[in-house]
Amino acid sequence: MLEINNQYTLMKRRIDTEVLRAYFAGDLEEVVDTLPIQIIPRERVPNRCCVYKERAMVRYRIMSLLGVDIDRDDDELKPLKAFVRETLAHDPPVLPTLTTISPGCSSCPDEQYHITDSCRGCFARPCMANCPKDAIVFINGRAQIIDERCVKCGKCLEVCPFHAVVHIPVPCEEACPVDAIKKNAEGFVDIDHAKCISCGHCARSCPFGAIVERSGLFPVVKMLTSGTPVVAMIAPAIDGQFPGSLAQIKAAVLALGFTAVVEVAQGASVTAMHEAGELSGRMEARQGYLTTSCCPAYMELVDKHLPFLKSRRSSALSPMAYTAKLCAESIPDSKRVFIGPCLAKKVEAAGIAEIDGVISFSELAALFIAKEIDVREMQAVASEDTLAFQDCREFACSQGVAHAVLRRVVDPDAVRVLPVDGVDRKTVRTMKVWEKRPPEADLVEVMCCEGGCLAGPGVVVNPKLAIRLRQGANVVKVGAVPLKR
Repeated sequence: MLEINNQYTLMKRRIDTEVLRAYFAGDLEEVVDTLPIQIIPRERVPNRCCVYKERAMVRYRIMSLLGVDIDRDDDELKPLKAFVRETLAHDPPVLPTLTTISPGCSSCPDEQYHITDSCRGCFARPCMANCPKDAIVFINGRAQIIDERCVKCGKCLEVCPFHAVVHIPVPCEEACPVDAIKKNAEGFVDIDHAKCISCGHCARSCPFGAIVERSGLFPVVKMLTSGTPVVAMIAPAIDGQFPGSLAQIKAAVLALGFTAVVEVAQGASVTAMHEAGELSGRMEARQGYLTTSCCPAYMELVDKHLPFLKSRRSSALSPMAYTAKLCAESIPDSKRVFIGPCLAKKVEAAGIAEIDGVISFSELAALFIAKEIDVREMQAVASEDTLAFQDCREFACSQGVAHAVLRRVVDPDAVRVLPVDGVDRKTVRTMKVWEKRPPEADLVEVMCCEGGCLAGPGVVVNPKLAIRLRQGANVVKVGAVPLKR
């Protein structure tokens, strides 16, 4: 996947910020059709073929920010202000979570392996010797691949001593763990929503910005300006996303107009306790392994592609669901908004009556910029007693869920844990084998994003930097309880 620090991410944030500034200024409908020209002036050196295509892409990004399903509502004659009116009048449907921008798709060539001029025509010829399909021949002393025979196994790339073989993937197709992305008849990207698990890997991988999230930001912004009490439920991964302490981040969220800020780590402690009890019961009854249930993309993966795991999946609700129920009880007349790094949370939230909106950390960052809120300058808010759920803040990290569960079982040393850190095609193939050959584990922790929620599609900073910032904040270290594998 792309590094989070790239030109597309910066452009997307600028677009989001300019749209929000116009909304808060009260003139979004009047100026929205001029924003593509303001953001991409004529004198700008274009990254695409011309400034006009870049302006078109800005227009489509604004549409996705307004929650428009571009695949279904792509009327080029319809002005942006008409979409603004519709979004402000009626909240757009939440699903599907992803939409595509055909004009932005580069119609990448099919995946291929290519032998470059770095080939030295060596005597050993390990590429030819290890090719299972005899797809490599030598012509004029240089290796060449016969595409009709190549099965794209990558053996030649692995064994070449000169690194003369390069793999040229289709980034979005390669990133999708469930083969939900193909090219349509026109050669543009097409998402099969019946297969899609909303992990967001494709959107994070496309270097042309042709796959975008349908934002749920405007329904939340309307709540904040309506006078209705709105509770922000912040995911554990928020610590480390912004400069400043967690208490300062809470203060900044309150400054946006939220009535209260509640850590989803509170709900995570309920999830961990429930899973610990379920795990202990399974181990006593010798019923086999249990998988965690907090990752919504994994839940979609099981429902759509690995149904045999339904009986192995914990019955515990997610931390978000438990937190929403707690907030509904304590502040019954409020709206409740989840703020996190995850795209698939929108799918989960659509089925939970206590949740009224979902936005990402990236969208939260745009709100801070639009409102000119500097987290570092905020006065830290007084924090409630967090001792009961402090360790559950590490639900955001790979193996963090497993550690929280182990702290709540009687004999953690007896538990064999298998962490699944990131889901790709290879992982899915391995998990399919479990139907006949179960893993040698008692607890299987599954995180669809490698590194955990800190590496989700809606994060603001590089996961490695986020981890350093969290460690600097003296949070509970993940390695406090050893995992037995």
